Amino acid sequence: MTQTRFMRWASVVGDLGSPFYLEERQRDVWNEASAVGLQTMIWLLLAAATAALWIGGQPALPYAAVMSVIGGVGSMVTVAYAQRLGVAAVQPGMGRWLSRRRLALVAVLYVLFLGGLVRATWGLAPESVRHGFWVGLPLGLVMVVVLGVRALRKAERAEADAAV
Repeated sequence: MTQTRFMRWASVVGDLGSPFYLEERQRDVWNEASAVGLQTMIWLLLAAATAALWIGGQPALPYAAVMSVIGGVGSMVTVAYAQRLGVAAVQPGMGRWLSRRRLALVAVLYVLFLGGLVRATWGLAPESVRHGFWVGLPLGLVMVVVLGVRALRKAERAEADAAV
């Protein structure tokens, strides 16, 4: 397999050539620990960005934006790396094991983030932009839900087809 620039970069960043990865149990435990750490970091970055917007208001916008970008880039690199190795982020059967409480909690956190974003930027935007925001927000939220449900259903159909 030809090593792309991305995969070489990922190997260096992840120190994947370390002898630590030679022992299978260590590798498995480290992989789980890394997943827990990544998820914790993403949640904390979102919570910190949300708090920054509600506490700091408009002056906190650049800091909240940086925290959001860091969480987003970390997530995208994780998904891209897995996909390069043939593992899809959404797989058959996922709908059965997704925690409804976890999904509800992240949805509340995102709504609070958006609320803080609106609060911090409300005075910056002219009336036409604010009107467009209130039209676009519900449409965007519906689109996210529809795309998420669609991806899960597609994965479920693929699992059902594979079982036949």
